Amino acid sequence: MKKMNKKNFHLKNYRFPDKFGEWLGYKATHFDRKTGTAKLELTLREDHLSPAGRVHGGVISSFFDFACGAAVFSTMKPEDFCSTVELKVNYFLPLDKGDTLKCDSKVMFRGRKLCVVHAILYRNKEKKPVAMATATFNIVSKK
Repeated sequence: MKKMNKKNFHLKNYRFPDKFGEWLGYKATHFDRKTGTAKLELTLREDHLSPAGRVHGGVISSFFDFACGAAVFSTMKPEDFCSTVELKVNYFLPLDKGDTLKCDSKVMFRGRKLCVVHAILYRNKEKKPVAMATATFNIVSKK
């Protein structure tokens, strides 16, 4: 498995700064083209909280969207790009400020134009998942 960074990132259409990702604070830690997987981390901050004092569901769904997209990236050619078609999230447990989340995402199906990914979210090195997602992406390839 490789650590995901600018040096080994092969996609030419993804060269602009990820300002939303910078605000959200996720970090890609592993990216594996052979297995179609990606691993990411996120430490939850006060500005991730809802008015109820728990982590906002939009933070988690955004984290899943990128984590699933990172797995899709592992299947793409340098000139390809993708977009999210569908994202379904199941929230199992509430999350709090200070929790460190780890997300494991894996490509389950890759066709010519569609890619389906499954992701599981864990908290603070726990083995029990706190959320899961399934996502479908549209792949656009240059011929």
